[in-house]
Order: sequence, then C-alpha cells, then structure tokens
Amino acid sequence: MDDDVTLGDIRRELRRLTALAESGERPKPTRINGPDHPWPGCEWDLREMPRPYGSREYVWVVRTADNQEAADGMVYVSTPESMAPGQDFVPMYTPDVRRLALMLLAAADRADHQAANVPRLEDRRGG
Repeated sequence: MDDDVTLGDIRRELRRLTALAESGERPKPTRINGPDHPWPGCEWDLREMPRPYGSREYVWVVRTADNQEAADGMVYVSTPESMAPGQDFVPMYTPDVRRLALMLLAAADRADHQAANVPRLEDRRGG
C-alpha cells in the first residue's frame, strides 16, 4: 500500500467494496408487512451512502404487494425525490423493473471502470 494513502481513501474503497459485495446477492426484505398492514407484502429499503455535502438522508423503498388487486405483476418504487418519500410509490411492471436493474448494474460497472481508469471492451462496441 502506498505511503500517501489517506484514511479517507481507505474509507472510500471500503464503501465501494461493500457496495460491490452487497450487489452480488439478493437482499432480504427490510420489512415484511403482515395482513393487517395497509400494504401487506415485502419492502426493501436502500439508504444511499452519505453525500460529501449536506446532511439529508436519501432512502429508496421498493415494495411488493400480497393482495391480488395491488400485486398484478407490479413492483412499487419510492425514490428520495418522491413527493412523500417512503409513502409515494410509482408502480412498475416486473419486466421493466428487471430491465432497469440490469441497466443500473451495467452503468455502475462502467462508472467503476472509469473511476479506476480501466477501459472496457464493451465501451468500444457500436450501438
């Protein structure tokens, strides 16, 4: 390890490696809402890593519903920018959710390579 590595550099690398490890396995739900809950089913929370400036907590909530009327092949997503984060959900069909998840993984992989200044062959392919 270089002598000029700072504690901040080590912390950033640990956060990056932790995020990478957490993306390799499907996470368990943060909450399982029982039948007495207004939205019975499973919920996953994603708390974004702290940003360099500001103290706002950014939380994404992803929900599946157990009741058939709301389920209907849908996943419900609440972003930190929602009108009421954690309460205001956008419904998405499962094929669209899967495509979005794969695009996010591809974009994260590319961003990691760019940050490490390592070119990827995939980036040279034509559209």
